[in-house]
Amino acid sequence: MLSRSAALPSIVIVGGGAGGLELATRLGRQLGLRHKARIVLVDGAPTHIWKPLLHEVATGALNTGEDEVNYFAHGYRNGYEFEFGYMQTLDRARRSIRLAAIHGCDGQLLSPAREVGYDWLVLAVGAEANDFGTPGVREHAMQLNTPADAERLRHRLLELAFRCSSGQQAGMDIAIVGGGATGVELAAELNHTVREMHQYGARLQPAQVHISVIEGSERVLAAAPPSLSAYAQEQLAARHVRVLTNSRVAAVTASGVELQDGSQVAADITVWAAGVKAPAWLAALDGLGVNGINQLQVDEHLRCVGDDNIYALGDCAACDGGNGRPLPATAQVAHQQAQWLAGELAQRLREQQAAPFLFKPQGMMVSLGKHTAVGSLAAIVGPKRDYYVEGRGAKLIYASLYRMHQAAVHGWLLATLLFIGDKLRRVAKPSLKLH
Repeated sequence: MLSRSAALPSIVIVGGGAGGLELATRLGRQLGLRHKARIVLVDGAPTHIWKPLLHEVATGALNTGEDEVNYFAHGYRNGYEFEFGYMQTLDRARRSIRLAAIHGCDGQLLSPAREVGYDWLVLAVGAEANDFGTPGVREHAMQLNTPADAERLRHRLLELAFRCSSGQQAGMDIAIVGGGATGVELAAELNHTVREMHQYGARLQPAQVHISVIEGSERVLAAAPPSLSAYAQEQLAARHVRVLTNSRVAAVTASGVELQDGSQVAADITVWAAGVKAPAWLAALDGLGVNGINQLQVDEHLRCVGDDNIYALGDCAACDGGNGRPLPATAQVAHQQAQWLAGELAQRLREQQAAPFLFKPQGMMVSLGKHTAVGSLAAIVGPKRDYYVEGRGAKLIYASLYRMHQAAVHGWLLATLLFIGDKLRRVAKPSLKLH
């Protein structure tokens, strides 16, 4: 039953990442435009960029100004409202959340703190870097969790490239802590960016840039089959990227990374990509249960344990994958959960309930630069097995994942027009954003 007397039931989604935005879009089209429910999306940023592409933003291969989605405009087109602000607290008894005040660049108050009521609440606030308490990470390491993080890394890279080109320093050392998908993709993209800079006339030789990937386990892409890990490591080696496996970090300093065996990895830039955790403030939300990395405990219907009117999805949700372990923090999981939850909430409006959520693994894809990728694809029909792909064909599949996200957010017609526009822009503009 609805708890509030509003003319329309209210579904509030906190977090406009891949899962949150796709859910708001689906519910807006199905319910909002048909005046069956009020759909509200809450986020502390006014725009969305697909998180798996942040490594391309960081290297200048992707221009956020051209690829980001404005929530205000998108909500107007797709039947949901956008509330600008960060969530602070939750009042389960009153079914409301409180948003922090918004201040402008000069500190001027733009909007006071305010409350947003809900009948059903969906928390899709994503995750942040997990430094595991390693000394020096917060002070000396950069992260790749938000577009702002990516822009900071890009500007730092351009500054050091200019210093090298002008003879201010002999070379550039970059250390990436974490050999998962983010670390591997960033290393390959950085190598490609340096070569592109040289072609554009920078007096920075690729040999002057030394990139190291530091991984604590015995191989990069530890979650992938060994053959895919081996291929990825071979491709990184071919690009002169040094891979240090079985190497645990003791501390991060201003001059690089200290390993537990006492050795040092020099670095002008250190990027921490060794793991994620949910935001700490989730653990203080009016009695909702969390696990050791602050993920909200959810049942088979993605409902937060102890409250049937609050759901969680994506990186901030500890959803059992069927093997006693939480599902991984990937865009694939968030996409499937958003798709399923749109149906679940539509059913609840009709006082019905959908079947439990079941994640269907579809493999994994990891980009290894502009022209190659590696991954596995789950069989859709026939025996359950994975098919391994690599090279240019894999890169085409990898690129299609973003187009599928665009289709989910914009529809296939607009997604096709965006694809054509991207191709035309590449003819007229540099392949890198160099400012």
